Amino acid sequence: MLMTTVAAIGAWSMVVPANAADIIEEPVYVAPPAPAVVQTSGWYLRGDIGYNFKSKTDGHYDFYNVGFGNDGVDNTEFYDDISLKGSANFGIGVGYRVTDHFRTDLTVDYFRTGVEGSSRCGYLVEIGYGLDPVNNNCRYDDSSHASVWTAMANAYVDIGTYGRITPYIGAGLGFAHVKYDDMENEISCGGGLCGTETEIYHGTHPGESSWRFASSLMAGASVDITDQLKFDAGYKYTRIAKGDAYGYDDADRAAGADGVQGKDHGFNIHTVRAGLRYEFGGAGFGKGKEPAPLYTAQDTVYSEPAPVYK
Repeated sequence: MLMTTVAAIGAWSMVVPANAADIIEEPVYVAPPAPAVVQTSGWYLRGDIGYNFKSKTDGHYDFYNVGFGNDGVDNTEFYDDISLKGSANFGIGVGYRVTDHFRTDLTVDYFRTGVEGSSRCGYLVEIGYGLDPVNNNCRYDDSSHASVWTAMANAYVDIGTYGRITPYIGAGLGFAHVKYDDMENEISCGGGLCGTETEIYHGTHPGESSWRFASSLMAGASVDITDQLKFDAGYKYTRIAKGDAYGYDDADRAAGADGVQGKDHGFNIHTVRAGLRYEFGGAGFGKGKEPAPLYTAQDTVYSEPAPVYK
């Protein structure tokens, strides 16, 4: 009987470890929560200041002479040179970021500049002063100021973000309103009297205003000051179509002249500018940036292991 009991206990002690070895603790994987969705699109406001470089264009005017040509216009004369002085440029706008790499805005810009023009005297003026119609230095020298507003719809491609810097290119279409002040006109020969002239002629021509087509090209870069506030600097080229410049002076109007006498042939405006852009969209990881992961490989979450018996 004793031997039987001992044998039974020994057998049981061999069975228990074998069963215990079959207990496998398999962890149950719990996936980490999805990263927070970060919005990179949204509205923005912008404000810019800039400098327009001095530029040149040309133009033409109608020479009025009572009883000649069509409604008194005897000839059309051309300006050799019309110069726009360097000037400050101011702009504001509202825009919308469509994607990380594409945005659009509507902008309004303003500048005021001095305008100077020069041309040969009309041939009837040269004859009237007794000048050689071929070899003379009779000149019209004109001066005025112009105020220019532009309203543009623009689109930009943000090329990519490198650190905090995002270069971009863009283009725009819209309209310009150009308003001239009265134009002062002087006739002289090398700054002095011409032929039989007894005094240097001075005349005043009323300024004209007109709406014109405008287009632009831009290139630059923005720098992230914060996730939402950007410093924007770049170059802008604006083409403004031709339009009305000034009317006839008092003498011509007294003789029956009416309407627009002079026109410019449009402007090419080259501007360097800088400003701020505030984006109302989320903090943004756009333009090549990615949100920081909430969990790393070492942060994998597991639940309390539960025993599994086999």
